[in-house]
Amino acid sequence: MALGKEEFLKSLGEPKILIALVSVPLAVLLDQLTKLWAILTLQPLLDNREPMQRFLTVVDGCFRMKYTENPGAAWGLLRNASAEWRIPFFILTSLVAIGAFIWFYRKIEREQKWLATAISFIMGGALGNLIDRIRMGRVVDFIEWFVSLDQPLNLGFMTIEAGEKHWPTFNVADAFITAGVIMFILEMMLFAPKKSEALE
Repeated sequence: MALGKEEFLKSLGEPKILIALVSVPLAVLLDQLTKLWAILTLQPLLDNREPMQRFLTVVDGCFRMKYTENPGAAWGLLRNASAEWRIPFFILTSLVAIGAFIWFYRKIEREQKWLATAISFIMGGALGNLIDRIRMGRVVDFIEWFVSLDQPLNLGFMTIEAGEKHWPTFNVADAFITAGVIMFILEMMLFAPKKSEALE
């Protein structure tokens, strides 16, 4: 049922609506601005002849900014698949996921501000990466975490060889999605059980 003008204005005052109106655009804006910075600042560095000049070091030995483009999903999943079906597939799955989160968001109760923020972060991050896929067919990544091992590390059940070990390069949208997922898990583990106990 369509909302009248008064009902619509009243709904904007709902805490979860205000959270979404702030968090989602903020996530998208920060993501797109940092990606623009990466394109203008980091992408030209890839032309340097010296490998050590192809990135910006933030914390020596563990954190740097390096421009990459990921045509696939997380961890490079399906990155080598044909663009003819890969791009529409990722766009469609992103739209379905965002639609599912919007449906779920409508079910959130007024006092569940933490959960509302978590879902808003996930939706904002998903929209940021969706914009990349629609615009370029791939996602811009530039945040690179790694650790340098001088010698092999024996963990008992496995041995990690010496050298640089990288976490997959990511972006601000991925960071918002990860933060939202962690908040969602905490909500389910910490707050949901207390709510259930209160209703008993």
